[in-house]
Amino acid sequence: MNAPHLDAFGERELLESGPCGAVFRAVRTDGVVTAVKLLDGMAINRALLERACARLERGGWPAGALEVLEADFRTRPAVRVTPCLADQQPDGTWRPRSLQHLLADFPGETSWATVQKLIAAVGSLHERQVAHGNLKPGNAFFDDDGEVVVVDWALGNMPGIANHQFTDAILYQPPEQLRSPDGYEDEQGYRWDVHALGVMAFRLVTGHFPRCDATFTQVAPDAGMTHREGIAADLGKIAATLENHPEVEWPLPPANALEARYREIINRCLSLDPPARPANAMELDRLFRDAEKEIEVEETRETLMDQRRRAERSRYRAQVTAGGLLAALVLAVVLWQVAVGTARRSAGQLRDRTVLLERNLEEARDSQQRAMDAADSLRVQRQADDTTWLARLEASRDIGDRLFSWAVEEGQHRLPPLDGRTVRLSRLESYYTRLIERIDGLEGLEDERARALLQLAEISLAKGDAETAEQRFETALANAGELDAGASLDLRLATDRLTLAMLLQEKDDPRTPDAFATARHALGGIPLAEVDADRVAYLLATLDLKESEWLAAHGKESDALSHLLHATEELNRLTDQRPEAPILGSELVSCYLASANILDGMGELGDARDLREMAADRLLALIKQRPDDFNLRLELAGCYGAVAESSLIAGDVKRAESMALGATKLLTDILPQRPGSAEAKTRLAAQHGLLAGILRDRGEADEALNRYNEGLRLLEGLTVGEDADPGAIFRYALLTWEKGRMVGFTGDRAKEIEYEQKAVGMLDDLLETPYGVTRSEQIQRSRGYMLGDLGHAAEMNGDKTLSADTFSQAVKVWEELHRERPASEEYEEALAWNRQRLAEFRTTDP
Repeated sequence: MNAPHLDAFGERELLESGPCGAVFRAVRTDGVVTAVKLLDGMAINRALLERACARLERGGWPAGALEVLEADFRTRPAVRVTPCLADQQPDGTWRPRSLQHLLADFPGETSWATVQKLIAAVGSLHERQVAHGNLKPGNAFFDDDGEVVVVDWALGNMPGIANHQFTDAILYQPPEQLRSPDGYEDEQGYRWDVHALGVMAFRLVTGHFPRCDATFTQVAPDAGMTHREGIAADLGKIAATLENHPEVEWPLPPANALEARYREIINRCLSLDPPARPANAMELDRLFRDAEKEIEVEETRETLMDQRRRAERSRYRAQVTAGGLLAALVLAVVLWQVAVGTARRSAGQLRDRTVLLERNLEEARDSQQRAMDAADSLRVQRQADDTTWLARLEASRDIGDRLFSWAVEEGQHRLPPLDGRTVRLSRLESYYTRLIERIDGLEGLEDERARALLQLAEISLAKGDAETAEQRFETALANAGELDAGASLDLRLATDRLTLAMLLQEKDDPRTPDAFATARHALGGIPLAEVDADRVAYLLATLDLKESEWLAAHGKESDALSHLLHATEELNRLTDQRPEAPILGSELVSCYLASANILDGMGELGDARDLREMAADRLLALIKQRPDDFNLRLELAGCYGAVAESSLIAGDVKRAESMALGATKLLTDILPQRPGSAEAKTRLAAQHGLLAGILRDRGEADEALNRYNEGLRLLEGLTVGEDADPGAIFRYALLTWEKGRMVGFTGDRAKEIEYEQKAVGMLDDLLETPYGVTRSEQIQRSRGYMLGDLGHAAEMNGDKTLSADTFSQAVKVWEELHRERPASEEYEEALAWNRQRLAEFRTTDP
């Protein structure tokens, strides 16, 4: 960005001034109309402004940010030049085209549309990792196309400001920003912006501030004005006042269902608890679009119901018409018979009447045929309408099921899903209650009603309302015969039974053992070939864990321990197979902790110093009783390995090393018993890799390299040939990658590139083969990280072609993963990092 030369501007006309400086309208010598802002050095953080502008400029200015044409934040005064968005008034003055100057137009028909444009504009900043931190109507402008652009980011109440005066921006800031603007440096600014967007949205829609409206309205500048003079503000007191008014009330009810959804989202933005707000403006924009899609689905369902009712009325009218025609025919026949009798008595007198009656009879027959043809045509048309309606209803069901599963899974702590989305349980409950009332008794919708009854029961399960859930579930089961039978339905009902059993367990309900038995029977009857067998195994392991808690609480420690050992064994297996599912590792740790609690209750180990070590001690005690039991020792090693990994993540390196060494010794000792055990070798190789990472970080490069080589040696025989083990191949690729990173740290970039290319190639081959241990998503996730490291290594080695190609591949991998799991913060951050590196690389490429 070039530094401005003020002598290149003609006469300057003052547009406005404020605590941070003054803005002038000026025309450069090249004819460009600009807004020149001279910034007070005591009211700005120069380094912060430079970093923010550099991020926004890199890769081209985003659409939602007003482009900075020239700037120099180191001069005195600091200068920033942007396009001038102002309109000349009849009196010759210039009025800025800001939202503050147009505030009198709100609330109005364009309120929500303007809110969404604001969100999109701020989202374009957040995508570049720039939080605005100074949002207010005076910093939002309309460009020549009517789109919103924002300006004056990183000004006002920012870290390191020596001269901060009152501006109306503090009326939009959350309490944590008012108290400590230094949080901007810790990336808290994104949720500050979300709160400010919520206040601006509330004001644009209602004309009021959501909190402290009377006070804020008095100090806020009027429409068309940018600030008020002579106001001193105690930011701490303002924060305390906001916290004394946690609730937000809208002055009028919503105009429609979509606005009701919008208001729920804005209420989240206005939460005084930062984690309860959307993480950034991109997520906020996504919530608005999801709300529109939900309303569209509901409207589609209502349209289909109206079509069904119209078809029923049309059929009724056709039946009435046909009946009337048939009655007319019968009457005509009777009259004809009377006429014939009369004709016999006086044939000469009634001959003409007989001819007339015959003609009438023929017309009646023609009318009857026309009525029957019309009825047939109507029946064909109705069948066609029914076929179309049923097809649309089936599509609606599919969408409804997806949305339902998406909404209920998130927040289900008793039986958490492998992934999930934000819950809207109260809204869902109201929706399905109304749906059941609307379709109750309608012919042909019995299966739709049964589905809604089951979903209503599952909502109660997710909310933790055991009594209501049990009642609704019984009603749903009574109507389940209307649903399409199959393994998917069996798995769904069995999962519901398990959730209900756990709810009863929480209440210490005496029916809990029977509920667990019913759930176990239901899970055992599911055909595994037709469902996700790992999911069923996970549910059974969870059932064992929860049932063990019940048994231990009721004095049956031996039975509880038996259940718990089975759950631990199953979860160890699943953790090896599904490393991408963190919930499995969490449940495994729960097993260890539950084991410790049960043994402590039995009085076998005394006071617990460390719950994980208590679980491991119990396994050691069992091994002493059965010293030749290979599986027990293998499970103990898995326990030690899990503790080591969790300790390393928590930063307890000493404990991680101790537990990893224990696991390594156990596995080394038992491996001669079964030298062909791929599971034992893979776990041992994993521990060597963990220890190598610790040694590498400690600076013991040679010993770390020996550990990596030993892990690779263990796996070599399992990675080739027709009997190659997919899990071993996956672990071999990971160790090769980690070894490559280590040699890269020593400066041998060429060797690092060689190892990392080999690791990527192994994962590429693994994706092309049938495998069962390691899932495609985990392979792609690891492959994404490998490609990122490979691109960086190639860049450091000066190989620009390889670097650009590799970063491009990494971006594609993370884009695909992010599409599959859009709620994953890990995938979102990895995608943003690789995109940034690729963009930086391209901008430096001549």
